[in-house]
Amino acid sequence: MAERLVAEHMERAGVSDEQFALLSRIALDGPVTPTVLAAEMGVPPTTLADAVRRLDERGEIERLPNPADGRSHLLTLSAAGRERVEAAAPAVGSALEELRAHLRVPPEEVEAAMEELHSSLRAATTRRPPAN
Repeated sequence: MAERLVAEHMERAGVSDEQFALLSRIALDGPVTPTVLAAEMGVPPTTLADAVRRLDERGEIERLPNPADGRSHLLTLSAAGRERVEAAAPAVGSALEELRAHLRVPPEEVEAAMEELHSSLRAATTRRPPAN
């Protein structure tokens, strides 16, 4: 539902929403390995590889050598990718404002709960023991 809300605002602004979540994640986490990115997004590595390939074909990402592991690479935004993320910022902002208008609790509480949920999902999917 969140993706649909953002996509609607981006469409009204004339900005492509294709794989915007992936670009945004790379912007936040980058440079990042595809393995870490797939885990953070909760998608299979093969699904991520297809999406990364499309972003690469459009020139929106760059692949950098991974200094920690010569067998892998790091993903980061190219200038075109940064431009696309920046162009979408007003549409994403208006989607967030629309969402905030419907919240019955302070946005800070929602953000804290979402962070806790994300952290717990990450721990559960990597089979780490619960935090005490």
